[in-house]
Amino acid sequence: MIIDVHVHYRSDAQLAQALCQAERLDMVLCLNTINLESTASPHFPSMSFVTACNDRTAAAAREHPQRVIPFWYLNPVHGDAACTELQQRVAQHQGPQGVKLWMAVKGNDSCVDPVLALCAKHRLPVLQHTNIEAGGTLPTETTPQEMREMALRHPDVTFLWGHAGSDFEYGVKCALGLGNVFMDIGGNEATNGYTELLVRLLGAERVVYGSDTTGRSFASQLAKVYGPDITEEEREKILYKNAAALFGRQRYD
Repeated sequence: MIIDVHVHYRSDAQLAQALCQAERLDMVLCLNTINLESTASPHFPSMSFVTACNDRTAAAAREHPQRVIPFWYLNPVHGDAACTELQQRVAQHQGPQGVKLWMAVKGNDSCVDPVLALCAKHRLPVLQHTNIEAGGTLPTETTPQEMREMALRHPDVTFLWGHAGSDFEYGVKCALGLGNVFMDIGGNEATNGYTELLVRLLGAERVVYGSDTTGRSFASQLAKVYGPDITEEEREKILYKNAAALFGRQRYD
């Protein structure tokens, strides 16, 4: 069993291919749609765009309940409408699920707080796109330091740091001492030594497997778990045990 906490798709063909591979690998996909077919993902999505994305995610979860865990895409700038969208999705699904925040607004912005309060209530893990680049991070992208502020402000929310902050060495420093943080290793290249770094400084119980498929391949990202010099017990925690424990404590009332 493998749980992939970070999966996107744009088209039905991409989803079908990912599901076929997941079947062979005995993999569960934590899936969110942040693209509609033949349409670029807006950095500042409208409420109608968000709803359409979540409708597609919900349909995939209904049709493939053994392979798909929905992660609801939200734009916190929508305020009460974003909270209503999340409440309705939680009530309708009644099963393992989470939330995906991309780059509509920085994660430490106060407008995100109401959404995160609902995530704390239902014990939903929050996958936050996290990035830092020497060439310039986009204005609304959340950096590892801002992720740290986000996690400190909301100690009752469990955060999956997308891409482990992009720069693993900087990201892991920002995550030190935060018990509500899991480093998602999805995306980027399978760089030698990075997974060992996370395990050594945070512990395997704070690292989760993600692929960032369909932007990346399962094979290239699984290399980050099967290639490193870690124990089998640590490997099992990263591949599924840590994520499974998060979903096992959720509430839908």
